[in-house]
Amino acid sequence: MESQNRKDRVEDWIQDVLRYRIEDKDKKRVLARCADIEAYGQEKNDSRLLGFAFFYQGEAYYAENKIEEMFSCIAKAVGYLNQSGQWELLARAYNLMAITLISKGNAPVALDYYLAGLRCCKEHGITGIVCSININVGFLYMQNRVYREAQRYFEDAYAVWCETKNARVRSLIMIYTNLATCYMLCGDLEKTEEYIEKIEKECEPEFTEMDYTYVECMKARYFHRAGKKELRDESISRIGKMIGGQIRVLDLFDDLYALCELAIEIERYDVLFDIIDQLEPIVVRAKMAYMGKKLLSLKIMYYQKNDMREEYVKGVSRFYELVRITEEESRKMISNMLKIRTSLERANESNAILTQKSETDQLTGLANRYRLTEYSENITERCLQTGEILSVEILDIDYFKQYNDNYGHQTGDECIRKIADCIKRLQNEKIFGARYGGDEFIIIYRGMNAEEVYEKADQLRQDILDLNLTHAYSEAAKTVTISQGICQDIPVDGNKSWDFLHVADNLLYRVKKKGRNSICIGNLHEEDQQVEL
Repeated sequence: MESQNRKDRVEDWIQDVLRYRIEDKDKKRVLARCADIEAYGQEKNDSRLLGFAFFYQGEAYYAENKIEEMFSCIAKAVGYLNQSGQWELLARAYNLMAITLISKGNAPVALDYYLAGLRCCKEHGITGIVCSININVGFLYMQNRVYREAQRYFEDAYAVWCETKNARVRSLIMIYTNLATCYMLCGDLEKTEEYIEKIEKECEPEFTEMDYTYVECMKARYFHRAGKKELRDESISRIGKMIGGQIRVLDLFDDLYALCELAIEIERYDVLFDIIDQLEPIVVRAKMAYMGKKLLSLKIMYYQKNDMREEYVKGVSRFYELVRITEEESRKMISNMLKIRTSLERANESNAILTQKSETDQLTGLANRYRLTEYSENITERCLQTGEILSVEILDIDYFKQYNDNYGHQTGDECIRKIADCIKRLQNEKIFGARYGGDEFIIIYRGMNAEEVYEKADQLRQDILDLNLTHAYSEAAKTVTISQGICQDIPVDGNKSWDFLHVADNLLYRVKKKGRNSICIGNLHEEDQQVEL
């Protein structure tokens, strides 16, 4: 048996990762602990630990601008997170993958992964990452000049932020800044100014260095459009002082790129090349050819504007080379995406098989008691909402104990299987069958009147008689027969599926008292229904 000390050590590693990942405290320690967790997870074939380790390794690499390493880890994490049901981390993984895809120039595929993240959140009741994904989708729309849809996503993000307890102020900064940018690009400078005021009043005390950079980039563009050149230049000056440290290239690249476009327009080439000099080494180390291509496009704009023919021709030639590289990157990225998707589909198929097994009675192939409980509760609620008639039947095999005792359990099991097969043939979109236990079965009929239910129930009774299974020890007939009690009514507030089942069981008891091999239909008050066929 594994020592408790080792398990405790693994839990300590997990807590270390969660503690030191916050605010980028110690990425080396996070990576070391993740490596320990990964090794232990591989040893124990533990998908929960492997998903956790690969995700947080990827997150740490993201903070260090090691994009290839980040994507590799996140791609590995996705399958394990899906397998182990770590839904919030899976949604966050989709988000990181989408951010990476945008940096590679694959916006359509990125949008697909953002939406997959949102679906994951919706299906599993996750709120923590929804705000961030909505912001990122909105930003993607805004980049592609679909401003109204962008605003909708930013507003959705704000609604989620307001509902989320202990929501991060940085998310609010991003929402306000993106809304300000969106209105600015639409030409509504009054609305832009309104959001700038919100940022200054509600968010500025909580600013990090990156937040200042992010917001000042937006302000510089706003001041320029508003004709406030002095304020524009002050913002640009502040940005120059702030970007000397570590830059998370994927977080700030687009904002700094837009500022560079402004710098070319106003001929602030010192600002242009200061930013390029800061970004270029990071982009090269991160092997981000698409971003390298965008930086080169800025230089080409500068060469063209300043009639630098030789540099312009060299730049265009290099740009063509980068186009080929980014196309190859794109193919590889899409290939990886397809592999990940295939892996997830296979995992989901396996999960579906496991779910089916967990909800299916092994002897008969009918729904088991677990599935019956889920279905009966859902259908009772549905009929309550729609006013449809609900009928619940309980049936059992007449004198089955005597059958089992005299013919043996193997023959008894075969008898149960054959009756289950008759029930399967009866099932359709309105009729659901399940094994309740032993020789008892439940059939649920939706939206069928008493005559229709009785006709189906009697058909089942006759089908079982037609099996002609000898039962010399029955006091009802010389072959196997069944007794059926059916409760039929329209649910009202307060009714549960159990109410119908309880009455059906009492009606079954009436049938048995009268001699078996028969059917009794009644309502929730146990009043017999008059059936005319």
